[in-house]
Amino acid sequence: MRSVRRTLRSERGDALIEGLFAFALVLLVVGVAAQALAFAHARSVATAAAQDGARAAAAAGPEAGIARANAILGVAGDTGEGLRATAAESGNEVTVTVQGDAPRLFSLPLLLPAVRASASLPLERYSAAEASP
Repeated sequence: MRSVRRTLRSERGDALIEGLFAFALVLLVVGVAAQALAFAHARSVATAAAQDGARAAAAAGPEAGIARANAILGVAGDTGEGLRATAAESGNEVTVTVQGDAPRLFSLPLLLPAVRASASLPLERYSAAEASP
Protein backbone atom coordinates (compact mmCIF):
# COMPACT_ATOMS: atom_id res chain seq x y z
CA MET A 1 0.00 0.00 0.00
CA ARG A 2 2.90 2.35 0.76
CA SER A 3 4.39 1.89 -2.69
CA VAL A 4 1.09 2.93 -4.31
CA ARG A 5 0.97 6.08 -2.16
CA ARG A 6 4.57 6.91 -3.01
CA THR A 7 3.86 6.43 -6.69
CA LEU A 8 0.80 8.67 -6.54
CA ARG A 9 2.72 11.38 -4.65
CA SER A 10 5.60 11.19 -7.09
CA GLU A 11 5.95 14.06 -9.54
CA ARG A 12 7.41 11.91 -12.29
CA GLY A 13 5.91 12.87 -15.64
CA ASP A 14 4.47 16.20 -14.44
CA ALA A 15 6.88 18.17 -16.59
CA LEU A 16 5.79 16.25 -19.67
CA ILE A 17 2.09 16.89 -19.02
CA GLU A 18 2.68 20.58 -18.27
CA GLY A 19 4.77 20.87 -21.42
CA LEU A 20 1.99 19.33 -23.52
CA PHE A 21 -0.55 21.75 -22.06
CA ALA A 22 1.75 24.68 -22.75
CA PHE A 23 2.36 23.47 -26.31
CA ALA A 24 -1.38 23.14 -26.94
CA LEU A 25 -1.92 26.65 -25.61
CA VAL A 26 0.81 28.07 -27.85
CA LEU A 27 -0.71 26.31 -30.87
CA LEU A 28 -4.12 27.76 -30.03
CA VAL A 29 -2.72 31.29 -29.74
CA VAL A 30 -0.83 30.94 -33.03
CA GLY A 31 -3.96 29.64 -34.77
CA VAL A 32 -6.13 32.48 -33.49
CA ALA A 33 -3.47 35.02 -34.46
CA ALA A 34 -3.20 33.57 -37.97
CA GLN A 35 -6.98 33.73 -38.40
CA ALA A 36 -6.99 37.33 -37.16
CA LEU A 37 -4.32 38.21 -39.71
CA ALA A 38 -6.34 36.56 -42.49
CA PHE A 39 -9.38 38.61 -41.45
CA ALA A 40 -7.34 41.84 -41.37
CA HIS A 41 -5.91 41.09 -44.82
CA ALA A 42 -9.39 40.40 -46.24
CA ARG A 43 -10.62 43.68 -44.80
CA SER A 44 -7.67 45.52 -46.33
CA VAL A 45 -8.32 43.94 -49.73
CA ALA A 46 -12.03 44.82 -49.48
CA THR A 47 -11.20 48.45 -48.64
CA ALA A 48 -8.77 48.75 -51.55
CA ALA A 49 -11.26 47.21 -53.97
CA ALA A 50 -14.06 49.51 -52.79
CA GLN A 51 -11.90 52.63 -53.09
CA ASP A 52 -10.60 51.77 -56.54
CA GLY A 53 -14.07 50.71 -57.65
CA ALA A 54 -15.48 54.03 -56.44
CA ARG A 55 -12.87 55.92 -58.49
CA ALA A 56 -13.82 53.96 -61.60
CA ALA A 57 -17.55 54.32 -60.91
CA ALA A 58 -17.26 58.09 -60.42
CA ALA A 59 -15.65 58.43 -63.84
CA ALA A 60 -17.41 55.78 -65.94
CA GLY A 61 -20.52 54.64 -64.07
CA PRO A 62 -21.49 51.97 -61.53
CA GLU A 63 -20.87 49.03 -63.88
CA ALA A 64 -17.27 50.13 -64.39
CA GLY A 65 -16.85 50.44 -60.63
CA ILE A 66 -18.14 46.91 -60.03
CA ALA A 67 -15.89 45.56 -62.79
CA ARG A 68 -12.84 47.31 -61.35
CA ALA A 69 -13.57 46.14 -57.79
CA ASN A 70 -14.11 42.55 -58.98
CA ALA A 71 -10.84 42.73 -60.93
CA ILE A 72 -8.98 43.66 -57.75
CA LEU A 73 -10.75 40.91 -55.81
CA GLY A 74 -9.80 38.42 -58.52
CA VAL A 75 -6.13 39.36 -58.27
CA ALA A 76 -6.26 38.94 -54.47
CA GLY A 77 -6.50 35.16 -54.86
CA ASP A 78 -8.17 33.15 -52.10
CA THR A 79 -8.72 36.28 -50.04
CA GLY A 80 -11.03 37.79 -52.65
CA GLU A 81 -13.02 34.61 -53.34
CA GLY A 82 -15.64 35.20 -50.66
CA LEU A 83 -16.01 38.94 -51.35
CA ARG A 84 -18.50 40.54 -53.77
CA ALA A 85 -18.81 44.12 -55.00
CA THR A 86 -21.97 46.16 -55.52
CA ALA A 87 -22.47 49.77 -56.55
CA ALA A 88 -25.26 52.25 -55.95
CA GLU A 89 -25.78 55.70 -57.36
CA SER A 90 -27.71 58.27 -55.38
CA GLY A 91 -27.95 61.84 -56.49
CA ASN A 92 -24.49 63.10 -57.33
CA GLU A 93 -22.68 60.36 -55.47
CA VAL A 94 -21.71 56.77 -56.21
CA THR A 95 -20.98 54.19 -53.51
CA VAL A 96 -19.15 50.91 -54.07
CA THR A 97 -19.55 48.31 -51.35
CA VAL A 98 -17.49 45.15 -51.01
CA GLN A 99 -18.73 42.54 -48.56
CA GLY A 100 -18.44 38.86 -47.84
CA ASP A 101 -16.58 36.39 -45.69
CA ALA A 102 -12.91 36.30 -44.80
CA PRO A 103 -11.08 33.09 -45.64
CA ARG A 104 -11.15 30.48 -42.90
CA LEU A 105 -7.87 28.83 -42.09
CA PHE A 106 -9.52 26.09 -40.06
CA SER A 107 -12.77 24.26 -40.68
CA LEU A 108 -13.90 24.95 -37.14
CA PRO A 109 -17.04 27.06 -36.82
CA LEU A 110 -15.46 30.24 -35.52
CA LEU A 111 -17.47 33.36 -34.89
CA LEU A 112 -15.95 35.65 -37.49
CA PRO A 113 -17.66 38.88 -38.44
CA ALA A 114 -18.40 39.53 -42.08
CA VAL A 115 -15.99 41.73 -44.00
CA ARG A 116 -17.61 44.95 -45.24
CA ALA A 117 -16.03 48.02 -46.80
CA SER A 118 -17.53 50.86 -48.81
CA ALA A 119 -16.28 53.97 -50.52
CA SER A 120 -18.22 56.94 -51.88
CA LEU A 121 -17.19 59.62 -54.35
CA PRO A 122 -19.03 62.38 -56.19
CA LEU A 123 -19.92 61.59 -59.79
CA GLU A 124 -17.79 63.22 -62.44
CA ARG A 125 -20.39 64.76 -64.73
CA TYR A 126 -19.81 67.71 -66.95
CA SER A 127 -22.32 70.10 -68.40
CA ALA A 128 -23.01 69.92 -72.13
CA ALA A 129 -20.99 73.10 -72.74
CA GLU A 130 -17.93 71.65 -70.99
CA ALA A 131 -18.23 68.19 -72.60
CA SER A 132 -18.04 69.34 -76.23
CA PRO A 133 -14.75 70.77 -77.49
